[in-house]
Amino acid sequence: MSVELKRAVQIGIVVKDLERTTQLLSSVFGIGPFQFIEWPNRSDSSFRYRGQPEHIKIRQAFTQVGPLELEFIQPLEGERNAYREFLNQKGGGIHHLLFEVDDISAVIDGVAEHGVEVVQTGTGIRPGTHWALLDTQQLVGLFLELRHRAPGCDGTSIPAS
Repeated sequence: MSVELKRAVQIGIVVKDLERTTQLLSSVFGIGPFQFIEWPNRSDSSFRYRGQPEHIKIRQAFTQVGPLELEFIQPLEGERNAYREFLNQKGGGIHHLLFEVDDISAVIDGVAEHGVEVVQTGTGIRPGTHWALLDTQQLVGLFLELRHRAPGCDGTSIPAS
């Protein structure tokens, strides 16, 4: 085994209408409260799709449910990204499972040995974090995402939008 992913911290769900989704989850199921943010959210934010810089704008809502964070993503701008493609192909649903890792480069190198490529990368909404979305949809039925936290970053604090 070349890689061990042990700390799942988030389930990412792509939706057509973020406001409607979060309102229904709150009113019908009592899930929330949600924190909303548009990304990119800082001047140093970056995004790459299949190795190339691309324009993207997404609106996200986050809430903690037990040990897992739920992330809801509505693509707003940009066509070349895994969120828009997923929405166009599947109409929404569970997009990714995010794992926190200590050495994101080592994990990427390890999974590359098994033919798993990186679909997209970027800086996180939380200062000091960066992430990589792995092309595992055909392999395991959903994308796996990796997140690295910088020292001193708790990985959960979201800047106010």
